[in-house]
Amino acid sequence: MFHMVLQNSIAGMAIGLLYGIIGIGVCLFWQTTGLINFAHISSAMLGAYLFYTFNVMWNFPIVVSFALAIALVACYGIFILRGVVHKQIMKRRGGRLEFIVATMLLNTFMVNLVIVIWGGVPYPFPRIFGSPMRPLRIGRVAVQHHSLWVLLFVTALVIGLNYFFKRTLTGKALRATAQNRDTASLMGVEVEKMTSLSFALSTGITALAGILLAPIYFVSVELGGGIIGIKGFASAVIGGLTNPFGALIGGLLIGLAENFAVFYISSSYRDVITFVLLVFFLVARPQGLFKRM
Repeated sequence: MFHMVLQNSIAGMAIGLLYGIIGIGVCLFWQTTGLINFAHISSAMLGAYLFYTFNVMWNFPIVVSFALAIALVACYGIFILRGVVHKQIMKRRGGRLEFIVATMLLNTFMVNLVIVIWGGVPYPFPRIFGSPMRPLRIGRVAVQHHSLWVLLFVTALVIGLNYFFKRTLTGKALRATAQNRDTASLMGVEVEKMTSLSFALSTGITALAGILLAPIYFVSVELGGGIIGIKGFASAVIGGLTNPFGALIGGLLIGLAENFAVFYISSSYRDVITFVLLVFFLVARPQGLFKRM
């Protein structure tokens, strides 16, 4: 029994950390704009499809495919979300409602564009993270290689982001912009550039999450919305919208809770758990678990 609990814990942590990565993107966007981007999850879908195109269809090396997919989605964040949607709404003195409607429509457009270009049939993700039929066995515990890769990627991402935000001038300028745009501008920070950088970081990180989620959900339009986007948003809310790293803890809670709900109750309750946790934290602790970074 213990080995089953341990297996479910590792699998729940892996999927939860991926929800948390999406949540990090939500937090970065919120901190610099004070807005919720409903087209955010389309970045995960685009990342998975672009990686599949480069690696499987065009036979690019894995590392090159990763880099190109994430870079192109980051450009999508700068030129489409920032340049076309956000700037135009701000120019016309639009508010949160206009931005919400615009990003919801953009997400719908991107999902349909993907269907037009790649088709609506899901593609199997290449087994670059190992075969699910051949897990790593430690005694009676079977651990999927994909889970270990997720832990490795997330650890590297956290270390990299922590260094960037706390040790580099650009990272400190981005944090200053997130805390107070007007004061940061008076101190010589180029606020517009920092805002564009936050868009790129937000979408690029979410593209990474999409690539890592694809072995579970396939390369499909399901990555571009629905329950996955809600789980990423819930991770950010639970951890605290003002603390990106708190989103990882929120994602861990969701991943572990849903995995054990499936194990002990029924798979029918897998997605319900997310809504239960989200409502609980909105009522009991709306500011989230952690304060501003």
